[in-house]
Amino acid sequence: MVPELERLSAVTREYARFSRSAAGLGSVLGGVFGLVSYFAGALAPLTWWSRAALAALPLVWIVAKELLQRRYYQRHGRVEEVERAGERRLHRFLTATIAVVSIAVVGWLLRDVIVHGRGDREWWELAGYLAFVAAMPFLVWRYLRTPLEFIVGVFLLAQAAVVLGGGRYELGEQLQAPIASLVLIGLGAWEHWSYRKLERRLGEVGRVGT
Repeated sequence: MVPELERLSAVTREYARFSRSAAGLGSVLGGVFGLVSYFAGALAPLTWWSRAALAALPLVWIVAKELLQRRYYQRHGRVEEVERAGERRLHRFLTATIAVVSIAVVGWLLRDVIVHGRGDREWWELAGYLAFVAAMPFLVWRYLRTPLEFIVGVFLLAQAAVVLGGGRYELGEQLQAPIASLVLIGLGAWEHWSYRKLERRLGEVGRVGT
């Protein structure tokens, strides 16, 4: 009886990971979006449509990742992963860092607009830039739960703000983004493979329970 309980506990812990720290295909999608944003933002002509598409990537990823975790990877019932103390402290530190940077950037830009005017920038460029910078701490806190998600997600959000503001990151800048994106793709593929194995184990546990 005890071995069966231990087995059930291990399966439950593994399943619970997909409520928070494991995103499977959601991670693969985030890595792909990170690579697309990095290279398209640096190399493609920045038309209105391409800027809008790059700005949409982080939002599409977050929505898709959350739906996959809730509707696919947790479709057998919601089981929340217990966040460890070290993970909680790191997440708070990263969120606080982004919040400080966001407040400084928003404050500096608003002061510049008040003192010098908006110059040749369109109002929607300023509004789009400010919206993404201001929303970044909330999105980091709520949806970017792991260090890899943080690196890729912050780049996607920063890229969205920059292209809406009329700029772009040049090739060779922000090199952490493509590197982390490749790692996230590999990790997500491994997580999805692990989940498929986990489903078979869940079926075996269910048969034992009956």
